[in-house]
Amino acid sequence: MVWTVPYAFDQFYAAINLPGDHRALANTRKDWIIRRIGTSLDVLNSFPMGSIPRFTALEAHADLDVILVLHFGKHIKDEKPSAVLSTVKAALGSGAGSVRRNGQAVTMRFESWPDVDVVPASRVTNDDGSISHYNIPDMNREEWIETKPNLHTRHMIDAASERGANFRRVVKMMKDWNRRQDVSIQSYHLEVIALKMDAVDWDDTGWAIYQWFVTAESSLDWLWHEGKDVSEYLSAPRALRVKNQIADTKNKAFTAWYKASIEDNREAIRIWRSIFGNRFPTYG
Repeated sequence: MVWTVPYAFDQFYAAINLPGDHRALANTRKDWIIRRIGTSLDVLNSFPMGSIPRFTALEAHADLDVILVLHFGKHIKDEKPSAVLSTVKAALGSGAGSVRRNGQAVTMRFESWPDVDVVPASRVTNDDGSISHYNIPDMNREEWIETKPNLHTRHMIDAASERGANFRRVVKMMKDWNRRQDVSIQSYHLEVIALKMDAVDWDDTGWAIYQWFVTAESSLDWLWHEGKDVSEYLSAPRALRVKNQIADTKNKAFTAWYKASIEDNREAIRIWRSIFGNRFPTYG
């Protein structure tokens, strides 16, 4: 029986959370990909990335991303992202599915969870030989985009350590909300929004969710992080549609938080359920 908002959030989190540490499985999948490719591509390095190693994955909605660092001169120089993705798909052979909707990876299908999104990349080094960043494809715009996946993972780990366990819980709740929208934002964008939230009481789940919407609303036209605009993938019409979704839900989230603050748990739970859908419990 659900009578209070905190318990309702606990039940919702239990319903959407992917429990456990799946990093060993991630490495097993990564090694399988490398064996499958064999000598058809010159792979300089490979590593898993994404929500599974960052512990922000959702139950039944988490695939694994594997970065393949390819030899720049042999596979990437003067090539369009679409051509490189086609090369990777051919190297993976049977079982390789379509290119992901974001135009950044080829999905490798497995009989058991998880499927793997294979992301080709080139590495860019500093003068001292250390890695500055990686460039990954964006086939939708036929551009190469800069990414620093290991640095982002470290930022998420540090934030969880500094802000407490509820930081990742709120991120996962927002990912579940985001995946059900008509127009969604990229997972990385969603996580950066959470990183940008300063002076938030993360132990107050409802307030932290409301503050995520507040921060998100201003992040769709411009969100500077680690030397780039995180929102650059959004076209103006798409950003406007997302902004409208967020503005509407932000107001609901504030009302739900306020109702809980005056101990109107029945109404607060009803509103949170209207935001998060049927996996959020009902009152009583």
